[in-house]
Amino acid sequence: MLGRVGLEHEGLDRMKRQWIRLAVAALLLAACGAGAAGDEGIGEGQRAPDFRLESLDGEQMSLRDHRGQVVLVNFWATWCDPCRAEFPDIQAVYEARQGEGFTVLGVNSHETRGAIAPFVKAMGATYPILLDENGRVAKTYRPVGLPMSVLVDQEGIIQVRHVGLLTRDQLEDYLADLLP
Repeated sequence: MLGRVGLEHEGLDRMKRQWIRLAVAALLLAACGAGAAGDEGIGEGQRAPDFRLESLDGEQMSLRDHRGQVVLVNFWATWCDPCRAEFPDIQAVYEARQGEGFTVLGVNSHETRGAIAPFVKAMGATYPILLDENGRVAKTYRPVGLPMSVLVDQEGIIQVRHVGLLTRDQLEDYLADLLP
């Protein structure tokens, strides 16, 4: 009798674990903004929310301004070591592929122009650096860590959401499917 109760209890525990896994998966999908392709959101397959920010050069830029190009939106900060490490690779791919319809928008959150300008100059970045001093765009895109990159296709649909250091090889692999 005791063995049978133990087996029944084990079966109940297994069912509880399966329900918990399903609930967690549903919550993760909801949190990541998964939905129908084209719906605005921050998940892969969704239309990237538009934003307008001032660049380090003082120009107003929006994501929509770059429709028709593949755009890497890269969230970064000067204090972030992996952000520093990926700068040269992103710059190299930008230089090599910008003539093919690729651009980069580097979005810096919660730092001032005075804090980031010397860093950007030292890194030799020539792609647009956008100032999100109040964190409005970061709040919309909800990076779970820095750096975080979102690769948006020519129609404005998010194709890749990459958290962590982005290497040149990874970026080139992503672009292989998106650029002719």
